[in-house]
Amino acid sequence: MKKILFLLTVAVLLLAGCASKDDNKQQGAEEKVDKTVEQQVKEEKLSLQLLKADEEAGVTIDNNELYKELNRMITENPDMGLANDFGINIIDIVDSGTENASLLFLAINRLDEPMKNISFDYTLGLDSGEFVWEGVEVNLSEQDTGIIQPNHAVPFSLGITAEQEALIDKLEQDNQVVKMDNFKFE
Repeated sequence: MKKILFLLTVAVLLLAGCASKDDNKQQGAEEKVDKTVEQQVKEEKLSLQLLKADEEAGVTIDNNELYKELNRMITENPDMGLANDFGINIIDIVDSGTENASLLFLAINRLDEPMKNISFDYTLGLDSGEFVWEGVEVNLSEQDTGIIQPNHAVPFSLGITAEQEALIDKLEQDNQVVKMDNFKFE
């Protein structure tokens, strides 16, 4: 009887030891998967890219206030944009109230491939039927914009009038209409 009890105790200890080793192996595999996912998330963080024309003119993120501010915004919000898609984010009005006023955007490439010569028709307005732009053609040419790399954002702007600026000031999340039609890129 003592031998059977002894053998059962040894068997339970052996099984517990094997299960512990399997648990450790499984836990190690889970940690590797977690680290891989964490690395992928880090790799997918958004980076600011200079416009080709600005870069050729000697502009850098460090010597330009606008790029510094955009880089700060991206650093604070590295997950901007839609996964596996191209999108644009409205940033702010530049030179408000002047003849040179424009609406600043970030073009965000979250695809797995570089993009160039991007064009689309852009509509922005109120759901009441008042539009800042209705089907305005936007061209982000390789010559000016460059090639937008995956997980990178580049700024661009569209000029606005005082009337358009007044409409932009009325835009809120629940009353706006935003569309991108006829989207093309190389």
